[in-house]
Amino acid sequence: IGGGTASTPIGDGGPATSAYIGVAKDVALDPAGNLYIAGSGGGVVRVRKVAPATGLTTQPSSLSFSYTIGGASPANQTVSVTSSGAASTFTATATTTSGGNWLTVTPTSGTTPASLTVSVNPAGVPGGVYQGAVTLNGGGSSLTFSVTLTVTGAGAPVFSASTVQNALGYQSKLAPDTFFVIFGSAMGPANIVVAAAPYLAALAGTSVTFTPVAGGAPIPAKMYYTVAGQIAGLLPSAIAPGTYAVRVTYNTLTSAPQNVTVVARSFGIATANSSGTGTAQATIGNVNGGVSLTRFTKGSTAFNGLNWTLSPAHPGDTLVLWGTGGGADAANDGGGTSGDQTQAGAFSVIVSGRAIKPLYAGASSGYPGLWQINFTLPADTAPDCFASVLVSAGGELSNAVSIPIAAGGQDTCTDPLLSKDALNALDGGGTIALGGFGIAKTTLTTTQILSPGAPASTITANQEIISGGIALYTAAEYAAIYAGIKIDACAIQDRTAVATVKNPASPEGYLNLGSPTAGGPGFGSGVALPVMSSNPGPVYGYLAPSGTIVGGGRYTVSSTGGTGVGAFNGAVTFPTTFAVTGWDSLNTIDRSRPLALSWTGGTGQVYIVGSSTAVLGKDATDTNILHTVTFTCQVPASQGSYTIPAAVLSYLPPASIEAYLNSGSAILAVETVNSEPFTAPLVSGGQASSAGFSATLSYARNLTVQ
Repeated sequence: IGGGTASTPIGDGGPATSAYIGVAKDVALDPAGNLYIAGSGGGVVRVRKVAPATGLTTQPSSLSFSYTIGGASPANQTVSVTSSGAASTFTATATTTSGGNWLTVTPTSGTTPASLTVSVNPAGVPGGVYQGAVTLNGGGSSLTFSVTLTVTGAGAPVFSASTVQNALGYQSKLAPDTFFVIFGSAMGPANIVVAAAPYLAALAGTSVTFTPVAGGAPIPAKMYYTVAGQIAGLLPSAIAPGTYAVRVTYNTLTSAPQNVTVVARSFGIATANSSGTGTAQATIGNVNGGVSLTRFTKGSTAFNGLNWTLSPAHPGDTLVLWGTGGGADAANDGGGTSGDQTQAGAFSVIVSGRAIKPLYAGASSGYPGLWQINFTLPADTAPDCFASVLVSAGGELSNAVSIPIAAGGQDTCTDPLLSKDALNALDGGGTIALGGFGIAKTTLTTTQILSPGAPASTITANQEIISGGIALYTAAEYAAIYAGIKIDACAIQDRTAVATVKNPASPEGYLNLGSPTAGGPGFGSGVALPVMSSNPGPVYGYLAPSGTIVGGGRYTVSSTGGTGVGAFNGAVTFPTTFAVTGWDSLNTIDRSRPLALSWTGGTGQVYIVGSSTAVLGKDATDTNILHTVTFTCQVPASQGSYTIPAAVLSYLPPASIEAYLNSGSAILAVETVNSEPFTAPLVSGGQASSAGFSATLSYARNLTVQ
């Protein structure tokens, strides 16, 4: 009976079913419920004691919560946990199968007998029935009890974390004669209702008002469509610039206010992905009579009874950007137009940092809220699959988008990293795989003032790391890496968003590479690169002790393959020397003056990267709203110096090293980068569009921006 043999019996202190007994001779039970079994084998008589099981039990065995949208959250409920026999330690874990993370259990561990408090947070959860569970593990057993949340009733409309936004560019500032969008819950009926022009102040029970914060009567918007989680409307041209409290009413119930800023003009450019990022949904006036759309490669598509030509733009083409937010035009509220407003609105189209005066900028006749900006690409425009495009109107910049531009006579734009097949995949709404690994050595200087009047403390340390992965990007995500403001050798990314909102340039996810390793001077024949982060996929890395990386050393990275990428090998030579002149004395960036930097040594390219973040406030969920500006200037290492224009630095929000102020932070890095490509085969077929191994020797420090 049980495991082992007469000569090697096992089982002491373990499960009764695994204990060696031999031939059972007799059994007995004591008053405490312990079972004694006498057995023999190998000339030895044994008595085994079997204690009662200590399985967990709960009272009650399941829970139910009910919530009416707009009402008070359900009261907490208590569950008693006991175990048969001796006291047992346990852990408690709450999970949900739908509706988000609405279930919580406390404490998360204990010893029987114990009481657990189970609570739910149904804020933002739409109507429906949702299932969750609390799992207890301990005493050699596992027990799960179910938790049901039933959400009913429309309740009052509730804004989501995002504010009121331009419906095409998704910027937070609105202008008169602008289509806007609001996300939330309980804002309209379960099924979408779309209005036809002329738009009215109410649609299917939904209405929206803009009330001046400084005082004044509410201004009703004109409703375009409504559904429970999202509504859109047209802001009338009569509204004046200022700050407004926006309220949504559905079936007589009204939301709490959400403030929004209205300016004279804030143009939002329509994009192919309908999310305000990536390739512009622009037409080419001299291609197919204007029935055309800008894309990376040549093609066609049928839509709305027309056969649209797909094509990259070319130097000399006349393009039309479509959007909303050009400014007040009373005639357009009813579908008319007051004509060209290029001069009145100081409209300018900025392509790859070059300002172009439009041929026409005004409302489009027959379509309330729709504006068009016609302009011609100069004949000497450089080809670029991801040429950045912005519109400046009334001193406000639009969302950053891109336009593919091909050389004359070419039907596909060219990109140094992407093949025609990759561009075709992006045009078709697919993804491309690219990335690789980097080995980096950074001299990091951190200065802090932790309390008012305290002296500054400065710490300098070396950080050495190998890390990387192969990522999947959509066209919009890849374009967002390059989109932004271009000034001289610098590209500027200016973003205001809730801290938890995904950056448009972040990839869809990362592919599994198996178990990659790295080798080279200081690392021996190979060091494992474990997973450092797994959301939204595996990123691998190894943080090496200071002094491991050797200048001029040849380093490798390789893997036998994983479920996403097959076997690969890459190599790169680490830079020998690189030093930034006067780096130790650089503590402040003056945004009104250019910043001159010089260096010695370096190979390949030198990147100067600066970033500053300011906390603007909090949203309705008490999450920080951040204004972050990042600039990247790229010049050849052989150049030896570069002066960052004041026009670049002026975009940085002020930042302080005084941590207690919580006013934001800034960092500046100067680095030399050497990179070599390698081939990364995809398990799904083909190869990664671009993969490389880069070596970076850099200096970084936090500082004050004033």
